[in-house]
Amino acid sequence: MIGADAQTAVFRFDAGPHMGGGHAMRCLTLADAMIHAGWRCRFAIGAGTMETVHRLAAHAADCIALSGDVAAEPEEILTALAGARCDLLVADHYGRDADFETPCRAFADAVLVIDDLADRPHDADLLLDQNLGRRAADYADLVPAGCRVLTGPTYALLRPEFAALRSNALVRRRAAERVERILVSFGMADPNGLTLRGLRAIAAAGYKGHVDAVIGGGAPDIADVHALAAEMGPQVRVLSDVEDMATLMADADLAIGAGGTTSWERCALGLPALVLIVADNQIPIAEALADAGAAWIIGDLGVAEGTLRAAIGDILADERAVLAGAMAAADICDGEGCGRVLEALYDG
Repeated sequence: MIGADAQTAVFRFDAGPHMGGGHAMRCLTLADAMIHAGWRCRFAIGAGTMETVHRLAAHAADCIALSGDVAAEPEEILTALAGARCDLLVADHYGRDADFETPCRAFADAVLVIDDLADRPHDADLLLDQNLGRRAADYADLVPAGCRVLTGPTYALLRPEFAALRSNALVRRRAAERVERILVSFGMADPNGLTLRGLRAIAAAGYKGHVDAVIGGGAPDIADVHALAAEMGPQVRVLSDVEDMATLMADADLAIGAGGTTSWERCALGLPALVLIVADNQIPIAEALADAGAAWIIGDLGVAEGTLRAAIGDILADERAVLAGAMAAADICDGEGCGRVLEALYDG
């Protein structure tokens, strides 16, 4: 699809307190791999994205600030490119479809769409849906006849450190006798206060081991999270704006988190999870993980604290279930997806 001398890509994504940072993080992962391969990558983003995703600061010179007028976005990007063409447009945004992608062909030689929903038409040459259970047939009526569709966690866009830590993490999991470290992570924004609720449930379950609670520095109840962690003791850490999630996941024995795109990071490192569904689009991901034995669905945003506490207590008492969940998770994703997507860009 892309010639060997291709050099320029434009990514269109957003991030924010309610949207979270999943779209941005997987785009930046792909962009890092492309930059390493010699590409120049630029980022067309809406208001608030730079403030939410601190990693974008390193790419500030290549960011294109959009006005918020959806219909005007293709022209705004073209203007920022000073009339030049780019080799690839990467669109990862639930609010964009063929109505955005087709006008972008005025400056983009090829279009890669990253999607999770299979609910709207796309004008793409390559489409990626990295979710477990997704089939290319789900997009049959939504993409042009010549579009190549990549599906499943084998194509999950993960940073290289996940694959690098995978082998040692799996060796440690096979030898573990009990849960000694829990990772609590509901995304950088956590507008629903799930980190705090998770810590309360862990404490109520009587767990005395190590806990790493990861939460964005701007989360609304971060002060309460710090206060509760201090009450629980020095074995509980609160970490903000973490750059090395791979090491935290590799060191943990059990995760408590959401059912979004971070699921594939956990799977690459064989980390089983208790999952809360925080958005409707996470339902099929969580259900597929549960069916595979890699996660246990606790509930949604309305889950009672007692239910959460009981679920934690039950899994902590069942070491065999934790090991089985770890191995099931590891079978889902190996962390090498980014390289496979790059290969697909050139193979088309």
